[in-house]
Amino acid sequence: MKNAILVVLLLVSFYCPAQESIDNGEKAIIEKVNQFFEALEKQDTTLFASLAYADAEIWTVRRRQDSVRIGHRNYSDDTKNFDPKRVIYERALRYDIQLHQDIAVAWVPYTLHVNQDFSHCGVDVFTFLRTNDGWKIVSLAYSIEPDGC
Repeated sequence: MKNAILVVLLLVSFYCPAQESIDNGEKAIIEKVNQFFEALEKQDTTLFASLAYADAEIWTVRRRQDSVRIGHRNYSDDTKNFDPKRVIYERALRYDIQLHQDIAVAWVPYTLHVNQDFSHCGVDVFTFLRTNDGWKIVSLAYSIEPDGC
């Protein structure tokens, strides 16, 4: 009986660190997404730049009647559009994180307000890679949905 208990305890101890590691990775990704939203709201160019890999890209998709408009820009270009008269408040509705070793994806439905007025909702899809400096955004794709939120 003692041997059986010992075996169970050993098996549980091997499982726990792996689960803890996954949970910590998910928490780190959620923290990075929240920092992204914070950088937008505060228009903090230093924080915004620190979250992404140097060549990160942003893709947008917006449906208009029977067509789809796709946009593309470099992540670093977004700070050129920061305007102190425009407060952007983006709120995550939930976080769905997929994590495998040094790559992670965050699927984050959101609502976005500009100067306290509703602008649109949609889904942010962040792709992260773990670098020597921690998790970095390498791409962001998001939908822009002014209706049907």
